[in-house]
Amino acid sequence: MERIKLTIHYLYKLPSDSTNGSACEKQDATATARIYAGDTLLLTETMQGQANHFERFISFEHLHDLCPEDQALRVEWECDGCAEMSVSRVEMCPCCGSEGLHG
Repeated sequence: MERIKLTIHYLYKLPSDSTNGSACEKQDATATARIYAGDTLLLTETMQGQANHFERFISFEHLHDLCPEDQALRVEWECDGCAEMSVSRVEMCPCCGSEGLHG
């Protein structure tokens, strides 16, 4: 079964008050990711918190119809802090749900 893999490389924000002693501590951030196939918006995901290389596997029923295998996915995001994300398509094992197929 094919899914969309949204990788959040990092997500956080820094306090706006630089006089605070905890100015270097990261805080929860909110981000909205928009995943596209070409110019077609497939879905929107909203996340909140902090992340350091977190992967989300998203079911999308008509992925193959809207985005043939030779067409790349892309992600754009808005965030109230700092974020970096990437997106790809992955095949998930139907028996155990892990990424990739096994024998």
